[in-house]
Amino acid sequence: MKRVFIPRQGSLLLRLCLVLIGSFGGHQSVNAEVSVLGIGPRERLLILAPHPDDETLSSAGLIQQVYAGAGSIRSVVVTSGDAYVDAVKLETGKKRLNKSDFLLFGEKRLHESRLAAALLGHGFLHLDLLGFSDGFIYPALVSHWRHNQPFRSDFTGFDHVPYRDTVDPGMRQDGQDLLNELIAILDDTQPTIISFPDVMEDDSDHAGLGMFALLAIHEWMQKHANPKSNPKLLAYLIHWPHWPEGSDWGLPSDWSDKNMVFPPDLPVRGHKRACINLSAEEVSLKRKALAVYQTQQRVMADFLASFVRRSECFTVLTPESTQHIEAVLEQWQHSRKAFSLHPLDRRKI
Repeated sequence: MKRVFIPRQGSLLLRLCLVLIGSFGGHQSVNAEVSVLGIGPRERLLILAPHPDDETLSSAGLIQQVYAGAGSIRSVVVTSGDAYVDAVKLETGKKRLNKSDFLLFGEKRLHESRLAAALLGHGFLHLDLLGFSDGFIYPALVSHWRHNQPFRSDFTGFDHVPYRDTVDPGMRQDGQDLLNELIAILDDTQPTIISFPDVMEDDSDHAGLGMFALLAIHEWMQKHANPKSNPKLLAYLIHWPHWPEGSDWGLPSDWSDKNMVFPPDLPVRGHKRACINLSAEEVSLKRKALAVYQTQQRVMADFLASFVRRSECFTVLTPESTQHIEAVLEQWQHSRKAFSLHPLDRRKI
């Protein structure tokens, strides 16, 4: 059997393995029926986003439908997205960038998240901006777990959250602190729906947050073990090669009359898939919310436009499944072999 790489975090990795077992499965078929996702009244929605704009790309329609059902929405944006080099160069007009350029860019992206949240939640969306460094999340899981071994950004130079108007300015950039923060948010929110990145994402921050989400949800559900209160676990996909159609065409196109479909080569992994259908008004508001992300519109308008469609789709995870961890890890590594840990190499973040 092929050897599987296991990081050194001991009990952390044991928990991660158990959760990953539950969130996947050995099934490799790419064919799966897609059902309509049911949204009840007074749902409590929690969205976990790696960067500013991911909450809108993935879940703008979901936010609106939960709001329409008199529910509550909480959105957590983990990083500031401050290390998107191409976008910072375009924003500043400079070829050689310094640390203050990245910090200022991070501030702008966080402000854009506030504007989008105000639009989508009509002023009632609870937004948590954690303000960690772009590129922090996956390294925090595998090599910067402890408080005394924080991740230091190559771009801003900080090993702690440098942004003032965030949840906890000065928080050290380490995995344990991020996990604790997510568990505390779950405790406070008691969500009935959780939307977070699929761990198969072709981006290190996205895949990393998917894993952190599963760890946090696992620990939180262990403390609140009541089958009647188990939330819907919805894994969204943002980064996958040459997907969605039009995302890398160079010019934005109108896809608002098209449904979102899963990539044909995204493994089903034994899970169900579900979508919500968006009204014309919901599609329009999603487009308006994405328009406030001017730092991203300047550099990847085609990518943003490709998500403005008349449906949003999710993989519905089932934490109860517990088998085939070796196959799960190998499948995960194989499917994401092309992703890069370094933000300089990521084009769409």
